[in-house]
Amino acid sequence: MKNVTLLFVGILSLIGLSACATENHEKRDSSASSTSKTKQKASSSSSSSKAGQQVSSSSTTTPSSSENRSSQSQTQEQTTTSPLSGYSDEQIEYARITETLLHYYGYNFQPISITAQKNGKNHPVFPFDGSMVVREESVTLIFSSDNTMAGTTIVTYSSNHNGSINFYKNPNHYQDEHYLTDPVFVKTESERLLDRMVTINIPLSFDEQAAQIISKIQIK
Repeated sequence: MKNVTLLFVGILSLIGLSACATENHEKRDSSASSTSKTKQKASSSSSSSKAGQQVSSSSTTTPSSSENRSSQSQTQEQTTTSPLSGYSDEQIEYARITETLLHYYGYNFQPISITAQKNGKNHPVFPFDGSMVVREESVTLIFSSDNTMAGTTIVTYSSNHNGSINFYKNPNHYQDEHYLTDPVFVKTESERLLDRMVTINIPLSFDEQAAQIISKIQIK
């Protein structure tokens, strides 16, 4: 009986030692896991800090790049400034068209006077009863080499809004009495003039010459 009791006590002792060993092993695993998580958090924090520094560095260099592009753009604009800079769009249009018409007719003079008369829609070709009309808004340009009737050119044009115009040359005077007495004659002659309307492109190649006459333009 005594031997059985000793055997039972020994078994209980072995079970107790096993339980202690298991508990110590779990504590070591738990400690190791906690240490690993702490290292991971520290690594993640370091990576976030480095990423933030990279973003900050990138955003500080961007304005410098934009400023460089802006500076280059301003330099290019300065080197390509038109001789007509500083004038209104209307003045530039009239000056360019005048120079284009001077070359079209083969005139070798620079006008001493230029007048631009704006016309509304349905402007009559001739200022007489029976005249056909220009349905679009138009402009009548009058430019002269010496302010005489012989040295004056009168042209009426309408814009195609694509760098070209349609124009016809007005008579300098109306000597035929039919203009005053015969509306049918007026209609026929005005229709014939419209049928001879010319389309011409307005280039920028005459800007140097246009800059010399633009200040002479009077707009009505």
